[in-house]
Order: sequence, then C-alpha cells, then structure tokens
Amino acid sequence: MELVAELRGRDGQTRSVRVPCPAEEGEGGQLRGLRRGLAELQERVVELLAPLVQEEREAAGGGGPRGDGEEDEEDEDEDEGEDENNVDAKASADDPPPKRTKVQQP
Repeated sequence: MELVAELRGRDGQTRSVRVPCPAEEGEGGQLRGLRRGLAELQERVVELLAPLVQEEREAAGGGGPRGDGEEDEEDEDEDEGEDENNVDAKASADDPPPKRTKVQQP
C-alpha cells in the first residue's frame, strides 16, 4: 500500500509526496503500517510547507520565526478537549456531578 499527497502551490505547480506503507507482521499489522506511513507523510508535507509558510509570514510583516509552533498547537488541542468533554473550570473535584433528570415518555 502507498499513501500519496498532492500539493498545489499558488503558482499552479504540483508536488507529489509518496510514502510506502508496508503491512507489519501480526494482528493489526496493516493498520500499524498505515499509521506509520501517515506519520511519515505528515512529516514530509510539513518539510515542504515550512519554507512557504515562513516566506508568507515575512511578506505579511510577521517578522522572524515565533518558534516551531508546536506549543501553540498543543495548547489548542488541550482547549478543544475541555470543550468536547464539557469540563467546567469552576467545578472542583470535591463537588458531586450534576444530577440528571429523567424524561418520562407517555
């Protein structure tokens, strides 16, 4: 199996990135191979896009690099996780969970 990403620049130029995904031995080996291939594909795409992102930042007057950006992404992921789980920041661990009310259907 093989994963392919096709990137088209603003200039119309197309770049293809191909990553082989050999199945690993054992149960679930094909899925593990696919996950490993996907991670490698993501790394290669980031390598291709990083210089373009930097050029656009500089052209927009953003100045120099602001780090690798991974910290910002991690913070966003944490915030999204709290929203998804409906975590109330005001509630403490000592408080019991809110009660649920049953809806009786006629």
